[in-house]
Amino acid sequence: MSLSGLRFAAAFALVLVCPLVSAAAADDVPARLDNARAAYQKGDIARAAREIEAALTQLHDRLGKIFAETLPNLGGQWKAETVETESLGEIGGGLSVSRAFTRGDASLNVSLLLDSPEVASVQAMLSGNSAQPNLKKVKVGGEDALLRFDAATGTGEITMVVGGRVVLEVQGDNINNTDPLLEAAAGWNVGKIKTLLAN
Repeated sequence: MSLSGLRFAAAFALVLVCPLVSAAAADDVPARLDNARAAYQKGDIARAAREIEAALTQLHDRLGKIFAETLPNLGGQWKAETVETESLGEIGGGLSVSRAFTRGDASLNVSLLLDSPEVASVQAMLSGNSAQPNLKKVKVGGEDALLRFDAATGTGEITMVVGGRVVLEVQGDNINNTDPLLEAAAGWNVGKIKTLLAN
């Protein structure tokens, strides 16, 4: 199958597996896919590609807004930045939804990766015995997670997989201990993520 054909198939598949988006909100996406199919059948590959990319952009934007509702809300003196959504098509596929928090010199970045190749990598580390320094397995809200903290540099991260499709990660800089990582990780709305994945 050609690259354009693959893009069309990917976009069409994304529509089929994303009933999270309401019918009213998704009206423009089916129209764009219909336009892409018509253009493709006429041999207008450039227009088909434009329509598919526009549909994917809209779908990613809507998915990003939906999954943004599952991000942790940090209290205290943490200042929240704007939620960012990014397609990961150029690095293997999937979608990233992230948000940065700052408190003085300390910072946390929480990110959700949907259908990313990183899912398999994290699952392999969770199921095996990793030899990485300062890395240990912990439980966060009943979910298995990997926690790494380097006291010398004040950096760390906690990572887990939900539903076999989503990687949740919290990265910290200029932190004194693992408490901020664990507190942020406990703030994920894992139950809603599982519900969204089951739809």
